[in-house]
Amino acid sequence: MFLRAFSAGMAIVFILFLMSSVSTADEYHYNNMLIGDRATGMGGAYTGVSDDPSGLYYNPAGIVYTTGRNLSASVNAYYNTSKEYKNVIGGNGWERKATAVLPNFFGIVQPLGKYKFGFSYAVPDSIKEDQDQTFWGSFPTTLGSPATRYTINFNNEDNTYLIGPSIAGELANSLSAGLTLYLYHRSSQSILNQLIVLQDGRFEWTNQYIEKVERGYKPVLGFMWTPAEKLSIGLSLAKIIVYSASVMSQSILKDANAATPNDFTIVDTGSSMRKKYPYELRVGAGYFPSSSLLMSADGAYYTKVTDPVNGDRVSVLNLAVGTEYYLNRSWAVRGGLYSDMANTPKLDPTRTNQDEKIDLYGMSLGISNFSRNTSITLGGSLTMGSGKAQILSGSTEIQNVDQAGWMIFLSSSYAY
Repeated sequence: MFLRAFSAGMAIVFILFLMSSVSTADEYHYNNMLIGDRATGMGGAYTGVSDDPSGLYYNPAGIVYTTGRNLSASVNAYYNTSKEYKNVIGGNGWERKATAVLPNFFGIVQPLGKYKFGFSYAVPDSIKEDQDQTFWGSFPTTLGSPATRYTINFNNEDNTYLIGPSIAGELANSLSAGLTLYLYHRSSQSILNQLIVLQDGRFEWTNQYIEKVERGYKPVLGFMWTPAEKLSIGLSLAKIIVYSASVMSQSILKDANAATPNDFTIVDTGSSMRKKYPYELRVGAGYFPSSSLLMSADGAYYTKVTDPVNGDRVSVLNLAVGTEYYLNRSWAVRGGLYSDMANTPKLDPTRTNQDEKIDLYGMSLGISNFSRNTSITLGGSLTMGSGKAQILSGSTEIQNVDQAGWMIFLSSSYAY
């Protein structure tokens, strides 16, 4: 969402700096956070495995093959992401950093007769983004005086939660099906404060506050097929369906050319338009060449979305490969590679107000220690990428962007 001009007097070159885009969380990617300890260690290549509580999220059909009468797992994680927009103001770049400390996942699986039941809680996206920068110098304006200072303060918090039950059972000796029905909740708040101080003592100030809330469902339907003793193939289909949404925005402008020093423009807006989300199709395979080695691969396809209110999204294919190796009965190591491609269209240098496009690639690593019926896992992931952005609203200028992030997690599980 972009801060619009409030008056004709704002149609100036320098005021473009005041109307920088305000993005919420990372709406431009679908693979923002890997879910589950074992799945995270394997780069999210888990649709063809899914035989522990993480499968409730990736492919609920896989929980049919869990061992033990009861299995639970919890994951706590710390995320850190930084993003640098090159050459935004007078050759200076913008830097935005984001952190999150949260319980990333909790799941439990319980057999009951011929079926397996589960319940899980997942946080597929959570961010606390911050930018506090001041630039000094001489910046040309059409306000009758050069600017000597530009300050931007930006804060954004955005969280998505999924919670709900699952059920799975065998359809045949080598085929199972499962269903997870998540309740979906997303809430965000963002504040953008910007100040321009002119050489003649006047100043221009804007403040924008945006609050969003979405509620809905996310059903996940999964199938697991084992055509051979050492091979499993999984498929799942999911979609977020929003049944209620609200967006509230308030913007305040102190124009440097206002008729009186205390002349402010205030704009309040609201909307209940519901955002559209894609269908998510996952296909994966797990291969067990021996009792101590597992190799897996996944493809996650997201369909195109046409949404003139919130922005169109292109179709996306994310790929992942992972492996797990048991050093002995007490220790196992996991590793994975994965992609997180942007769902935004390629930027057109003749247009304005376009969403950024940054393709990301990641790697993950984890190690687990097993003791009787419990296990403890320590792991992490690293993502990096680059792309293009149009951070200034109303301008056709395109910036290069570098993005990097890392995550560490600690989890425990219990089975009997």
